[in-house]
Amino acid sequence: TLSRPPPDASEQLETSAVDVPTSKQGKTPAALPPELAFLAKETSSFTKSLESSNDSNTRSAGSSVQRVLDFEDRGEKVSSAQPPAPSLLPDRDLDMNSWSCSQHQKLWMRTELQDLGLWPGSRPVRIVGNAVSLWRLPPQPELIDTVADLPSPNFFQLHPFFIWKPESNIMIRLRNNYILPCLHGCHHPQVVSAGVGRPRVIVGTGGQYYIFSSRLCCKSCRRNWFADSPRWLQKLPSHFTNILPAFLTYKKTICKSVMDELRRTGKSPSDMANQVNELMHLKYERAHLAYLQAIESVWDAEAGVHGQKTIGQFVRKDNAPRPFGSYEDASGWCGISVSSFYLTDCLLEEYRRQEPVMSRLLQGSFGQIFRSDHTRKVARKVTLASGTMSSFAIMNENWLI
Repeated sequence: TLSRPPPDASEQLETSAVDVPTSKQGKTPAALPPELAFLAKETSSFTKSLESSNDSNTRSAGSSVQRVLDFEDRGEKVSSAQPPAPSLLPDRDLDMNSWSCSQHQKLWMRTELQDLGLWPGSRPVRIVGNAVSLWRLPPQPELIDTVADLPSPNFFQLHPFFIWKPESNIMIRLRNNYILPCLHGCHHPQVVSAGVGRPRVIVGTGGQYYIFSSRLCCKSCRRNWFADSPRWLQKLPSHFTNILPAFLTYKKTICKSVMDELRRTGKSPSDMANQVNELMHLKYERAHLAYLQAIESVWDAEAGVHGQKTIGQFVRKDNAPRPFGSYEDASGWCGISVSSFYLTDCLLEEYRRQEPVMSRLLQGSFGQIFRSDHTRKVARKVTLASGTMSSFAIMNENWLI
């Protein structure tokens, strides 16, 4: 009877067993006296500074490495030195599938725009004095350290590009207080950026490059257009279009260096087209040769040709180099060609653009303006291979026969 407690006692024990932990959980720590409040502030600030410094060091150290190594991923995102902020634009405005260039060219251009703060949603970047170039040159492929992997052909297949974003802060010194016009002639235009934009390939005497133009929108009429539209470029002042390195048309674009060479040498459009195509293929062959020589240099170092051997071949999974691809390969070099008909159209379009200035100049002086159009005002005869004769007329700079 003594070992078994009465029922009232068991109920009291159960209630006490339940109430004790609840009473302990309900205890709160005592408030810190006002005299010791500075200790909590210093501790929190010190921990925050440590966390921020560790995050910044990790981000800066890992971004440069990932920016090179993750560049090989054809479908994944390329890490940037600055993490992009969430963008308010829809996914269709951030789509890069419509760009007519290779995948590694797209990733590299996006990385450069993110570093400059020009990609939608990227962190703003402050450059002292706005001392920045609109030309973006690819990294030197021979200097890129791929650790134990063989050199990648992607770095040898990159082309420079020119940034054309008149609405951005990077060109605020060029705009000054000028208000960008609307393509559709609004009386109170409010032109802002409306998306990523697009790159257009340019044919030049030194090879091909791209012009990356922004996608614009007018808040008044809510219409969109691209900044490389020829109709919109005609509305801009001359100091805007003077910095453009090419003449933009609706279908293609031609570099100003090609037009200058065409006017200087006086060659026919067909001869100039052959010369430009030969120069562009020559640049492709040199890039291909540089890629093969970079692989040969790695193999020589691993074989100990110049002294001590390296251990890259034992760490590397695949020792076979990747193919460089052909000139027209859309996933590689992505080369283009120019025709004589297009150069003829560009030459005539340039003449129509400068005709008022040339007519005013020729009123008080004599001489040639377009060397390729300056010929004698006589009809010449041509002997064909079949033996027949035909005549044609040549016009001078005044378009007189």
